Amino acid sequence: MNIFKFLTGLPFILALVQTFCIFSLVATPLFAEENQAINLQQALDAAIKNNPELAGFSFEIQAAEARSLQASLRPNPELEAEVENISGNLPGAHRSETTVGIRQLFELGGKRPTRIKKAGAELELLRRDYEALHLNLVSDITRAFITLQGMQKRLELTREGYRIASLLASSVAERVAVGAVSPIEETRARVALAFASTDVERALKEVEEVRQELSKAIGFTAPFFSTAVGELRDEVVIPDLNVLERRLTRNPDLTRWEMERNTRDAALAVERSMAIPDVSFFGAFRRINESTENTLVMGLTIPLPAFNRNQGAIREAASALSKTEQERRATEVKLRTQLAQRYSSLASSLKEVRALREVALVGAQRAYDAVREGYNLGKFRYLDVLDTGKALIESKLRFVDALVALNVAKIDLERLVAGPLEPEINTLSEKQEK
Repeated sequence: MNIFKFLTGLPFILALVQTFCIFSLVATPLFAEENQAINLQQALDAAIKNNPELAGFSFEIQAAEARSLQASLRPNPELEAEVENISGNLPGAHRSETTVGIRQLFELGGKRPTRIKKAGAELELLRRDYEALHLNLVSDITRAFITLQGMQKRLELTREGYRIASLLASSVAERVAVGAVSPIEETRARVALAFASTDVERALKEVEEVRQELSKAIGFTAPFFSTAVGELRDEVVIPDLNVLERRLTRNPDLTRWEMERNTRDAALAVERSMAIPDVSFFGAFRRINESTENTLVMGLTIPLPAFNRNQGAIREAASALSKTEQERRATEVKLRTQLAQRYSSLASSLKEVRALREVALVGAQRAYDAVREGYNLGKFRYLDVLDTGKALIESKLRFVDALVALNVAKIDLERLVAGPLEPEINTLSEKQEK
């Protein structure tokens, strides 16, 4: 009986196990997704997908395409019908006339072509602005991602500092126990350990704050990733400044003014075309009911531009066109100034990274290893070990800050030239090495 009950209950148990397995397979990726590591490309893809400004721009471009379509349309013909002498009480009422015709407006002065050109120029201008917005978003997200990477490395170093302080505290406690050093050194070691612990807590808080900022920039209210993965570059090949100045012409902040000039030039052409009056042609069929005669009626309407020749609108459009060149020059001067500044910043950051990597870090590590070994042999005091340990950690922290500055400067320079820095034959890097 018990075996029978077990066998009958087995399908139910198997169903529970199957359900649990399916739930595990489905739930595990979701959990991992909320705590996954994220790389730069994933962050950029999410930001581009979730950014409301970019999404709104796509609708603006669609609206501009619709305006371009509307600008290409010709005026509609008009149907006219007229009946005369329809009242029987009036003299000649028996001579009623019925007229049915079509009136068509013909645009003169090139109104339609200039209108189409203006709509097309506005569409191209929107596309340049979209490109600039896209580059700004990529630059901002990359900068935030690099900052988070730097904060994560700082957290690793503060934890390394805590580990060193902890090992020193244990070593000092052992030496105090055998009477090799004064108990006051143990107190100092514990104080240093407490400071190292607070440094770790502060670094954790800073990492979380930057992680929150990056998550919001990507488009999420709460972080869905645990860490930012990727390496910070410690070497950059910098093209010659003259090369970058030529590449500056690719910047959409500058190229947009060419589209702006085309737009305003087309707007001026549209206003000038409005000064030329349009002609309306009328063709109709007229029937005289008394004699059942049919006649053809034709007419032409030409407005006389005696007063309004669109003078004010033409003058306004001409002023706007003249202003364009000055605005373009101002933008070019601003961008060239920024290029020189960021070029200098990148060169200085590269020089600092190399100095820290090749001199400071190597020297600090050797000094700490030597003092640590000498302390175990009784040749140095605890304070000597503590000072060299702090100097080593501070050198590494400064190196991380220099790496972040180098990578951010590279991103800022790439934003100006609207593309990645490419190796060139004559580079600043080679000049610095010489």
